[in-house]
Amino acid sequence: MRYSIVLLVIFLVFSQSFADSSSSELIPPAGKISTRFIARINQLSPVDKCKIWVFFTDKGFPDEAGRKSAIANLADRYTRRSLERRIRRSDNPEIFSFADIPVNQDYVSQLSAAGFKVIYQSRWLNAVSGMADKATIESLAALSFVCKIQPVAVARRIPIPDGDIKDISIPPETKKPSDILPDSVRDWYGYSYTQLNMVNIPLMHQLGYTGEGILIGIFDTGFDLDHPAFSHLNICDRCKYDFVFDDTSVGDIDNSPAAPAHGTATLSIIGGKEDSVFVGGAYEASFLVAKTERVEEEIEAEEDYWVAAAEWADSLGADVISSSLGYFDWYTYEDLDGKTALVTIAAEQAAANGIVVVNSAGNENLNAWHYVTPPADGPSVIAVGAVNSLGIIASFSSAGPTYDGRVKPDVVAMGVNVYKADYQTGSYGTGSGTSYACPATAAAAALLLEVHPDWSPLDLKDAMIHSANRYNTPDTLYGYGLYNTFKAADLLHFEPVSPIRLAVGDTLDITLTVSGLEDSTSIVISATNLPATAEFTDNGDRTARLFYIGNEDDVGSRIIHLTGAAGSAVATYDLTLTVLIQNDIIAGPNPFSDSLTIFLGTGNNNLQEIAIYSVNGEKVWDNYSDTYNEVTGSVVWQGVNNDGSRVASGVYLVLVKTDRMVKRIKVFRK
Repeated sequence: MRYSIVLLVIFLVFSQSFADSSSSELIPPAGKISTRFIARINQLSPVDKCKIWVFFTDKGFPDEAGRKSAIANLADRYTRRSLERRIRRSDNPEIFSFADIPVNQDYVSQLSAAGFKVIYQSRWLNAVSGMADKATIESLAALSFVCKIQPVAVARRIPIPDGDIKDISIPPETKKPSDILPDSVRDWYGYSYTQLNMVNIPLMHQLGYTGEGILIGIFDTGFDLDHPAFSHLNICDRCKYDFVFDDTSVGDIDNSPAAPAHGTATLSIIGGKEDSVFVGGAYEASFLVAKTERVEEEIEAEEDYWVAAAEWADSLGADVISSSLGYFDWYTYEDLDGKTALVTIAAEQAAANGIVVVNSAGNENLNAWHYVTPPADGPSVIAVGAVNSLGIIASFSSAGPTYDGRVKPDVVAMGVNVYKADYQTGSYGTGSGTSYACPATAAAAALLLEVHPDWSPLDLKDAMIHSANRYNTPDTLYGYGLYNTFKAADLLHFEPVSPIRLAVGDTLDITLTVSGLEDSTSIVISATNLPATAEFTDNGDRTARLFYIGNEDDVGSRIIHLTGAAGSAVATYDLTLTVLIQNDIIAGPNPFSDSLTIFLGTGNNNLQEIAIYSVNGEKVWDNYSDTYNEVTGSVVWQGVNNDGSRVASGVYLVLVKTDRMVKRIKVFRK
């Protein structure tokens, strides 16, 4: 009997072993690998390998004391410049966080022992990338400290061939538009003038802002640093890295003679300079150049190289990252929420550490994907679309919105027939793509940081968006539109003036002031769309006087457009003027059924309180700030109490308090 039982056990064990060895299906622990990735893995042969991310549950310290001890030892991994940038521009309360602690090396060793070939360790993601076959993936998933496994996403960019997109509106020989800059200035830029002038960069150069003191990291295919456009640059070995081949040679041709072409072009748009031939937007900046893409028939990049480059640039103190790739082969539109794609998570971490991240929106508008590509979906990332020299959107420029409804792209710049350094000829040529709109915007970001070194990435992005020509009417193609670097820098501006409400017969006599630039700079102030009887005088001392007596012919609201010009530097301001029939506080209609409008009249800008009381003195409503219209000087009461419930019919008392008066008005709700 015992012999029979032993035989039965041996048979069962052998049967199970045979079943395991013959099965081709991966069955990992629940939740560690997505169903979609399991399906992909199960298509692999036993010897095939794929590149994956392996995420850890923790970083190996048992308690808060261990975390603090780990953080205390991080400073030596970063340059002084990096630490100073974090202190100056990061919103984090501490210099370092959990994300900065390296991954647990014991975990990495166990992965290697299981047959996993580790390629990169990411402290920000608490993960490692590497190559593994199906059996290894299954064994990795069984480890208790592994919380998730997913593929490394790949970006494939088929470049838009030069000349495929024609900008027929302006022949190449005339691409030097006339404006108030002298010919000698325009000629110094050569044919690069148009693309820079569209976003007002030459004016910044004239004012002395050229990117000096700003460190820009560029992630691309490789770089020909011997091109004439870079003769003024001195990029040391420490500031160069090839993350594809793990060395410091960023100019190798790999498997394609054109390998350095794209990176050479993007670097030139930011930092190139050859007098009277070509000028980049931030030609006196310093640079970190990272090779994160390989070139064969099409450009292919894996997101772990981007993450590695971002962590490297962070440690060396980069102020700006310029990247012209999007990683979406593994992701879906639902993942464009700014917090799912791993490259987006890394970009957001870079921004949290004080780095301005500028990324091309993508060239996918006419393709199946259509939308912006990660990391352009990041809330902190400046996603750049492409327009031609007339400001018309390029047909290929990827669209928004993000899956969670945010405006993307954020801004646009010239990305059609952009003048750039040409690697293969050693000279210059044109190219099209959001890849070339992005570096111009990164250059603009560098100039803004030169003006405002304390701005956080979100401060800078907000200023750039507010300067754009579609700020009030953003859409899914242009985003907020074509930005104005000079306007974003706020180097010249009008001191704010509250909207003006004036009754017929009342007198307006105000002084308007322009601030900025050197005090000795002469500024000419002018105004348009004034009432016919208004008097406007430029005082010649950076101030102007606006004198006006309210006229019945002008009843209503208008926008007065103010301009302050100092040569080619121009500040604008829109001032709202409303002329009213009377100057009293009124409420109507009275009686009312649904809503009551309380009009504050003129001279009552400093509102202190509006409240509705019942006849027995009980306060019913005082949420006036929700419906206060500063331009028209009115508040709407919807006939509800503070809880939002409709009030009963009857008599109510409206109480209005300003800094000058208290007024009570009896009203009746029908």
